[in-house]
Parts: sequence; structure tokens; C-alpha cells
Amino acid sequence: MAHETGIKWLDWTDEAFERAKTRNKPILLDISAVWCHWCHRLDQDTYSVPEIAEYVESHFIPIRVDTDKRPDINRRYNMGGWPTTVFLTPNGLVMGGGTYFPPDQMRQILRDVYSIWEKTKDNPTSLPLPEPESIPIGDISISIVDEVVGEIANNFDSIYGGFGSQPKFPSTDAHELALLKYHYTGNREILKIPTLTLHNAGKSRLFDSEMGGFFRYSTVRDWSIPHFEKMCEDNAKWLSLYVHAYQETGEHFYATIAKGILEYVLTWLSDQENGCFYGSQDADEGYYNLTKNERLKRIAPYVDKQIYTNWNALMISSFFEASTALGDRSTMDFAMKSLDRLMSLNYNGKDMNHFDNESHPPTQLDDQMQTVRTLCHAYEVSGDKEFILKAESLTQSAVEKLYDKEHGGFFDTTVDPNGQGFLCKPVKPLDENSVASRALVKLYYLTGKENYHKMARETLNRFVEIFPQFGLMAADYALAVDAFLNEPTIIRIIGSLEKEQTLGLLTEANRIYDPRKVIQVYDPNRDAKHIAELGYPSSDQPTAYVCWGRLCKPPITDPRNIATELAKLNRSG
Repeated sequence: MAHETGIKWLDWTDEAFERAKTRNKPILLDISAVWCHWCHRLDQDTYSVPEIAEYVESHFIPIRVDTDKRPDINRRYNMGGWPTTVFLTPNGLVMGGGTYFPPDQMRQILRDVYSIWEKTKDNPTSLPLPEPESIPIGDISISIVDEVVGEIANNFDSIYGGFGSQPKFPSTDAHELALLKYHYTGNREILKIPTLTLHNAGKSRLFDSEMGGFFRYSTVRDWSIPHFEKMCEDNAKWLSLYVHAYQETGEHFYATIAKGILEYVLTWLSDQENGCFYGSQDADEGYYNLTKNERLKRIAPYVDKQIYTNWNALMISSFFEASTALGDRSTMDFAMKSLDRLMSLNYNGKDMNHFDNESHPPTQLDDQMQTVRTLCHAYEVSGDKEFILKAESLTQSAVEKLYDKEHGGFFDTTVDPNGQGFLCKPVKPLDENSVASRALVKLYYLTGKENYHKMARETLNRFVEIFPQFGLMAADYALAVDAFLNEPTIIRIIGSLEKEQTLGLLTEANRIYDPRKVIQVYDPNRDAKHIAELGYPSSDQPTAYVCWGRLCKPPITDPRNIATELAKLNRSG
């Protein structure tokens, strides 16, 4: 948790900016995080020095923002990591900044910035208006996927796994894309990318062998010196990746690590009584160097118990996948309980609040679309159409508030033209638009509604010209393009959800790794008309049909035959 300093930090509010304008002082904006080791160090080393604190108080208006709670501010002002230290004019223009500054450097920077301000404050620059859309719109093609896969292969560390040298971050989306590519091509060179990484990272100190779960990143190339925070988002993505690798290869090591992540998350990052997942656990090198028994005698590092919508949605989906792949019903039950609580806590009747039922910040795209994807996933594992109705309702609200009907693509948040600083600037992030596109494609296949398909295409076309500058970080975009351009495998299950045999077919359909699959469930009591329209015979016996485009395999009544028919389709396709 934050170390006490002599600085009276203000929240990002209209009043704080008004104070800066009235007193004609520059703003010191500190973007921090409860889990961030160097943020705590900045407080302890620098802001706790009395003369620095006094100088800040007398010459600046100090504003502190938690990056987890205000992703909209972080996206517009981050200077390359956390902490971010950025100096602003009273109307929010950036004068300069950086990350962590030790005391001597901070003393000098504060004086330099204030000196510049003194010389320029009589001629303040007005905040530039948001730029009009100037990026040309392209047309997506499958070559985009190949280009990103090429970037992944070129940056792959063939000795230790992962990408580049150091520091080394998870880059789970890039590994997911490589695994997908292997699944549909059988190219074993591509398979090496995720498997070498998952072996080495899982056996390294990046994975906490005492209590499970992954630390945030490695400071060195061989994964041996972790940065000790544990994040909900990272562990959700690692969990999915290990589950997918286990499904694809049958390698039990991957299942073991997946279970280790589950154990950690259930013990430390979840509300066992009510459902849902916590945001993060602090770094504490001394604590994490102890054995499990030694740790249990110590006070554990601080856990941020905020319920963040986007990360909860991610973790719930990962729990769905782990449950079916590992054959663990209790994991599914906890995921459903958590989804129920997430909707009751953070859904405001139109859209999802970012955390803990707070209305600030306003509607965030990532919260809406991660939740839509998870609601679609909940339908695919349960057959309950209520989840689709909720997903459609959320999507409609997100489109009304965030979709750019003129140029395509989604803004990251509702833009207030009178917002302070760069909050009046609309931003269309590639990563969040990729999530939105995948959600829209899934909804299109689950509902047959053409408008979802059209919006997904317009959104993906919006980024054709700029995705190359992201390199392998455009992996999620490539996954979205792949989902849009390739016909999915559709597994249709026809049978009453009251029958064990229907649930057996449904469980098996979910257990198999097929990244482009879509699962549709039709209950004869509820969907008789639709079943007839699809041309399927009515039968008392629950039946599955595996289809690709217009090609459908023979009806399946034994769950064990689903994998065989899927494999045949892949070989023929």
C-alpha cells in the first residue's frame, strides 16, 4: 500500500484543475498503482524527503491517480510505465515527465519544470482540439495474420522462450496466436513458440512454486528474477494459455501449472463466500523468497480487493475453460457464481461500471466487451440463452455510447468535450477494439444478426494501416481478423438441458481445443421452430452436429465421437 508522504495528493477532479488555474501553478500528476513496487519506492525515497514534499506543495498542484481505477487517464498520460511522473499546465498539456526519479534527480527536475513554467505561464497554450480522423481505412485480409505471426517468429527467444531479451513480459496473446496457427497448419516450428515458453516459464521463478500463480514479469531473459506483483489479468491469461496448450498437446505439465494458478487465485485473489476476483497482490521480495510454511507465519503482501469488471470477466472465462479441460465441476460453479455477482454488483442497468459499483470513470469499452465475450462463453458452457440476451443488451449500450458510426471502431470511453486535459480527446485503442471485434464476431455466429458482422468488419478495417507499428503486440488484432475471416467450426447440440446426455455432449464440446469453434444449444421444448428451420430431425435422443460452412458430419450421440469428427473436419479443411 502507499507510503505516507508529506504531500497532500488531490484526486483528478474539476476542482483540482480549477485550483491550478486559479493559482496559476503547474500540475504534478502521479500515476501509481497499489501493486507497484517502484511507486512505493518513489514515495519512500523521494516524496518522503521533507524539502521535496514542501517544494511540491508550494510550487505545484499534486494530483495522484490509480492506474487500475482510471485506465482512461493512464492511457492518455502514461510516460512508459509505473510510476508515471508527468508535469502538466493547468489545462492539462504535457510539459514533460518520466517514471521513477530518485531524490537528487527529482529536486533538479522540479526546479527546471517550475523555471520553464515561470517563463511561459503568461502565454499559456490552449489545449489542442481532438484531431479529426486522418487514418486511411483499409480492407482486412488473411495476410495480416501471417504478418503478425512473422513478427512473433522473428522476436521469439529460441533459448528461453518468450520474446526479446529483458525485461520479459508474458505476451500471452502472441502465444495464443502461435498455438492457433499450429492447430490449423500442423507446423511444428510454430508449436515450439508456446511450448518452449510454457515449459521454461512454468519451471522458473516467475511461477510461484510455493503458492502457485505467476508474478507480473521477469527482469531478466531467463525468467529467473521476477518482479513480484501478482495480477488478476496476467494470471487469467496464463491460465487460459496453459489450458489451451494442455488441450492441444495432452502434456500433463501444462495441467499441473494450470491447477497451480487456480489454487493461488482461489486462495488469495477471490472472494470465496460471494464470488468474484480481486485485482492484485503486492510485490514483497523477502516474503516470496520464503517457503510456503514460512510464509504462512508472516503477514502476506497486501491484496487489492477491488472488483474490476474487465479482469473479472477474463478470469471467469479462464475458469470456464479450466473447468471443462481439467474435469473440475467446482471451478465451473465458482465461475458461474462470480459472473452472477459481477452482473449484480457492477451492471448499472445499461452498462458495466469499471469497479465496485462506482460510476467513475464513465463507461469503459474494455469492461463492456470483455463482459460480452464472457456472457457468450457462459452460454456456450451452459446452453442458457439468458446470457445471450444480456450480451446483446450490453453490446447495444456500448454501440450507442462508444461506437464511431462515421469512421468505424470504438472509443475507449465516453468522451466529454469539456473533460479536463486530454480526457476531452477521443482515443481508439487497438487492443480494446480487437476484444470488441472478437465479441461481435461471436455474437454474430450465436445470433445470426448481420449488424454484428458489419460492425466487426468496420472496426477491424479501421486499424489495417496502423497495426504494423505494434509488431507482435498486435497479436490480439490478428486473432480478431482470423476469427472474422475464417469460417468457424459450429457444434450444434440438440437436446433438453434437463438430460444428462445433453450436458455430456455440451461438456465434451467445450473440453476440446478448437479456437474458432462456436457452440449452439437447441432445446426441443424451447427451440422446436429453429430446429425445424435448420433441417434437423426431432428426436428424443440428445444429438450433436459438427459443421463447417455447409458441410456437416453425421449426427453424434456419443460425446467421445465429437473430437474424432472435429479432427476429420480440420484435416479436410
